[in-house]
Amino acid sequence: MTKAEARKAAKSAVLAMSTEEKEWASGAICDALSGLPEFSLAHSLFIFLGTDTEPNTEEIVGLALMMERTVAVPRVHGKDMSAVLITPYTDFKVNKWNILEPVKGQIADDTDVAVIPLVAFDGLKRVGHGGGYYDRYLQNRKCLKIGIAFDCQRVSNLFAEDFDIPLDILVTEKRIITSDGEIENIYWEKLQ
Repeated sequence: MTKAEARKAAKSAVLAMSTEEKEWASGAICDALSGLPEFSLAHSLFIFLGTDTEPNTEEIVGLALMMERTVAVPRVHGKDMSAVLITPYTDFKVNKWNILEPVKGQIADDTDVAVIPLVAFDGLKRVGHGGGYYDRYLQNRKCLKIGIAFDCQRVSNLFAEDFDIPLDILVTEKRIITSDGEIENIYWEKLQ
């Protein structure tokens, strides 16, 4: 499946979700993510701020700040992206993609864990929106890469290119995928 086909299929699936389904799934993703030792033991986190077609990360950011972790969020400038440190008092503005960005702040030198958005996934392969911002940002960084997505964004036989940075872990409301395999999300199992 090409990236364009994957984006089209995944975007259609997300558009079919109700607001309530997205809210519930975002909460389940946050619960599963916060239960990962890789997340809970990290000292510094880089977390994307999403749109209404992505899992809501406000709860994840709030939890990390409450745990007194160092938290950075993306800020785009030209073709590049920086991780900008935030606090509960950081001022934000909306960028041209309707995504919140910190108005100012110190650039994070490094992070232990990056929580990354995606449009579609196949195992640990991800397709973003096509700008390459995360691939360029992550290219020479040594951090754990955790993707979060709604389970309906899953596709099959996704073609990945050499410059596409794979994930280390992927979390949806239904499953957690690692290089060791896939397990059902324990929060999803409780609802079955």
